[in-house]
Amino acid sequence: MNLRHLLFIPLIILTTSFKPLPYAKTVAISDKYLNDIGIAQDPDVLFAENFNDGIGNIISRYSDVKNPKGMSLDNQDVPKGSLSPAIKMTNDGSLNDGGHLYKQFKSGFDSTIYLRYYVKYPLSSKGYIHHESVWIGGYNPSTSYPNPRASICGLGDQRISIAYEPVNAPAMDTYLYWGDMKPGAGNKCYGNDMINGSPTARKLEWDKWMCVELMIKLNNPASAYNGELKVWQDGIEVGHWGPGFPNGYWNADSWINDQEKPPFQGFRWRTEPNLKLNYLWIEFYDDTSPVGQSHHIKFANLVLAKKYIGPIKQ
Repeated sequence: MNLRHLLFIPLIILTTSFKPLPYAKTVAISDKYLNDIGIAQDPDVLFAENFNDGIGNIISRYSDVKNPKGMSLDNQDVPKGSLSPAIKMTNDGSLNDGGHLYKQFKSGFDSTIYLRYYVKYPLSSKGYIHHESVWIGGYNPSTSYPNPRASICGLGDQRISIAYEPVNAPAMDTYLYWGDMKPGAGNKCYGNDMINGSPTARKLEWDKWMCVELMIKLNNPASAYNGELKVWQDGIEVGHWGPGFPNGYWNADSWINDQEKPPFQGFRWRTEPNLKLNYLWIEFYDDTSPVGQSHHIKFANLVLAKKYIGPIKQ
């Protein structure tokens, strides 16, 4: 055997003995907590709301509460796998336009945050939905009440608002306010939608519990366009936007996903480092119910965390 053969033997051993590493599955916090039991105590969980200790105690955890008389707890109609009640928010078209629970986190969060919650949209509310979802965002300075300032552009040093909700139901899409958001009709800024053209876009299914999860990565430093947003519906990723992905283009205030177009720049969520994620807003805003009619929405199993949470483990 000559030297050339000796050199070739190790190469054969290396190439034939190599095995590709298995694909790494995303580890969910919920995987460790069957039926969400104990999830609030996980070291990566920042806040959890299971609506399981009575309306009075629930209300006491929020800095701004609207229409508490329209709130009740439902122990029977809950997401699959949940052992906790759902909160039902009801409006009266003769008296009010819904209700909300707003929670302030005074010190705020300055990194990557995950929000998971369950929501059920009743078919009876079709045609009356305005804003009905859980918003996460930040104000600078932090406030104990919601202050969205709809239609105002800019405010990159003062405001971030992020939601995933029915947009021209049954379509589900984002509703985003941030400093670099794009104006729509009349050069006014309302929530920007991002999921248009996404191959994994999902629709609203009436009278069915839906699991929504958002991942928000703030831009650091405040001058950078390195912020991200990812959205899941029922555990399926429906969109992920960050520096250099995906490809697409802006059509007024709508981002259109299109592989033939340039890549997304990335989010510059803020232009001021003191603007952090510092609020949750559980919102039911129905300002179109006719006099004498009432509609409702239900929320359940909300978790705010530093890592991916995932749907309830059963």
